[in-house]
Amino acid sequence: MKKLISIIAVTGLIAVIAIILVINKKRSFEKTQIASEASTSVTVGLDVVKEEQANMSFSSNGSLEPFRELSFVSDVSGRVLEVLADEGTHVSKGQVLVQADDEMLKADFAASEAAYNALKTDLERFTNANRSGGVTDQQLETIRTQFIAAESRYISSKRRLADAKIKSPISGTIIKRYVEVGAYLNPGARLFDIIDDSQLRAWCNVTERQVLLLEKGKNVRIKCDAFPGEEYPGTITYVGSKADRSLNYPVEISVSGRDKKELKAGMYITANFDIEANQNVIMIPRSAITGSVKNAKVYTVNNGRASEKEVTVGAMTGNKVEILSGLQSGDSIVVSGLINVSDGVTVKKKADR
Repeated sequence: MKKLISIIAVTGLIAVIAIILVINKKRSFEKTQIASEASTSVTVGLDVVKEEQANMSFSSNGSLEPFRELSFVSDVSGRVLEVLADEGTHVSKGQVLVQADDEMLKADFAASEAAYNALKTDLERFTNANRSGGVTDQQLETIRTQFIAAESRYISSKRRLADAKIKSPISGTIIKRYVEVGAYLNPGARLFDIIDDSQLRAWCNVTERQVLLLEKGKNVRIKCDAFPGEEYPGTITYVGSKADRSLNYPVEISVSGRDKKELKAGMYITANFDIEANQNVIMIPRSAITGSVKNAKVYTVNNGRASEKEVTVGAMTGNKVEILSGLQSGDSIVVSGLINVSDGVTVKKKADR
């Protein structure tokens, strides 16, 4: 009996020892697993996505252009006798720039004028005679036909003679001269490049979202790199209705205020479009973005694990960027420590200091 009791006691002791060993092993495994996870988790800065009221004002770069620019060509033939304007000369509309040889034109005009005046007199005389029956209707019609032909020659010769004095079609400044004294002109020959810079305009490109905020007649603030600290008023005169291949829309701005400082065509400018309306949009720190602007991604965090997510980026304001799609208010995102973050990695929040 004593032997049986001893056996039972030993067996029970062994069972208790075995249970204690199993429990200790399980606890040790759990501690090891926790320590392993703690050692492999990445410490990051986290932020919660929320909507903000964003100012929709924006700016766009462009360059100044003259109000009008003309490549002036000849529409007459003849030898150049005199050039009356040079590069840098400011000319008025109708001012004579080139005098072509008009000796033959004057002779032709004198002959056509004499024939025209003679037939005009004959037509008046034949008309009066026809009323009294001295001239037939056929004779009157013949002289009228001759008069019409003479009138046409007279008008043409008069125009050719006048065109020998080649005049500026616009007011502006000659920036390039192509004609020389003694050269022979043919119709279509290039004479001058003339710009009308009495008023300047600027061309800028805006995105498809920005173009919806613009309309003709709105004021714009213009700044020029050549004149730091200066600002010039502008007015939107055209808003494009079709995008180019880059999905940008052209906007034309008329620039005034040139009395402050002399702006010149070709200067680089920045147009500031002040938009009164504000919108609620999702804005996140720029530091949360990985990849390029066209292929932007962020890391969201759920239950301590990072998940890579594609987002569509909008306008950038300061150190923040607008998110058009891919995130919603309340999402937790990684904003710092991204260098060691990858999809599925365990993360923990950096302690606040």
